[in-house]
Amino acid sequence: MSMVVLKYFRHETVHTLRSSCRRVIDYHMEKGPEFRIIGDASAEKKDEAKKEIERALFNHYDSMPSEGREQMDKFEYPKSEKELALIDFANEETDRLMSEAGIEPYDISAENYHIIPPELYKKVAGGSGTAETFFMVQGMIFDAQHFRDNPVYFGAVALHETLHLKAHFSAEVEDKGGKVNKTPYREGVSARASQKDGYSGAYHNHFKGLHEAIVSAQEKKSLYKLLDLPLLREEKKWLMSGEAKDLRKKFSDKIKIPEDDIIWVGKKSENDYETIFYQKQRHVLNYICVEIQKEFPDLYESTDDVFKEFLKANFTGRLLPIARLVDGTFGEGSFRILGNMTAEKESAVLTLETLKKAKTRQV
Repeated sequence: MSMVVLKYFRHETVHTLRSSCRRVIDYHMEKGPEFRIIGDASAEKKDEAKKEIERALFNHYDSMPSEGREQMDKFEYPKSEKELALIDFANEETDRLMSEAGIEPYDISAENYHIIPPELYKKVAGGSGTAETFFMVQGMIFDAQHFRDNPVYFGAVALHETLHLKAHFSAEVEDKGGKVNKTPYREGVSARASQKDGYSGAYHNHFKGLHEAIVSAQEKKSLYKLLDLPLLREEKKWLMSGEAKDLRKKFSDKIKIPEDDIIWVGKKSENDYETIFYQKQRHVLNYICVEIQKEFPDLYESTDDVFKEFLKANFTGRLLPIARLVDGTFGEGSFRILGNMTAEKESAVLTLETLKKAKTRQV
């Protein structure tokens, strides 16, 4: 498949911050999706790029180049009825979350979800993870070896990737001597380098760790609803059994993660389990939400109410509301510190330590 891996405040007084926060939670319905195009290319070229992305989203198969269609026709696995139903669940759940955040929801067609052989997945995704979202072509790929016989894991990851694809997206379009370059610029709360800064595909993705923390935290919150689906009745029955609970505890002790971070356990091998990723990044986000709720209890009754502000930022791409909350709780410049958190575990550990020190100084 001809996809390229497109791995794309100010401080205020507490009084002003509280006023700003009240405006934040006064949601109103916004149109979606709204793809934003920046860059120095002509208005005509930018409008053309925007229409290409919209076609890729709503007419995905027809928008693919002929080579891509041929490879999908030849290698892509046909989706089972259960997989189609789980894609429907991913759309319904993300639509609900968007509506709660005041964003007009929309569905992504099942044809945007590609379950492909591991060899092709490795070629397209560069051997990264088990699933990948491509914003410029508005598609998702799933490594079949991890999902074809594991509907619970497919449902959880399909939800995760749908949250990514329904996030805010903006692209940069530059015209360099008649050659038009199109690159991703914003994905959810994360921001990639500009072409003017020497975009090469290998660079720091600002707020990448926060982005993944938000999406994986919501994946975990929605897991219980996923398991309540009638089509997963047998899988849930197994997971609730004493044998599965013993296996979950065994794997939890082995890999040193909470038991409720383990999505699936099986008996096929010593490593037959699947987990929710980005545990350390989620730990940072949870700590931030707890401290913000303590700082502004009149605005947020629970930490989940605070989390919804971060989830809304994922859909809108607007960082100022959550920047005010973070800086108002941990001190000026703290949001920039959060922006440096990557998807690596060590980065999240260091970010948490830094924010705790900032909070101590603030107190």
